[in-house]
Amino acid sequence: MNSITIIIDLPPRMLSPNARCHWAVKAKHVSRYRRHAHAASLVALGEASRPRWEKAKLNAKAFFKTKAFPDPSNFMASLKAAEDGIADAGIIVNDRALWPERPVFDKDAKRPRVEITITRE
Repeated sequence: MNSITIIIDLPPRMLSPNARCHWAVKAKHVSRYRRHAHAASLVALGEASRPRWEKAKLNAKAFFKTKAFPDPSNFMASLKAAEDGIADAGIIVNDRALWPERPVFDKDAKRPRVEITITRE
């Protein structure tokens, strides 16, 4: 197995670097999104053992309800909690080992989501 694809919900607005909310509110959303990504990672792994890759590339494809797409850099910053959840699941040794690529955006009004593909390097 050289790649794993994880499907998660879009990150909440409170995870954006531009969000202006109380630190405790943001912490709650960070924790929840991290657990969500961790659970989705375990589902993607299935019965396979945790690979614990030393270095991997992260590709994110996000599907939104409309074509009002966010700034790519801010969006990737919003995925930080998801990266931590992926590391918690044992796909990579540490989230410092993930090298994110520029995200791809598309419209899917019926099923907004983020598809994260982790590819071993």
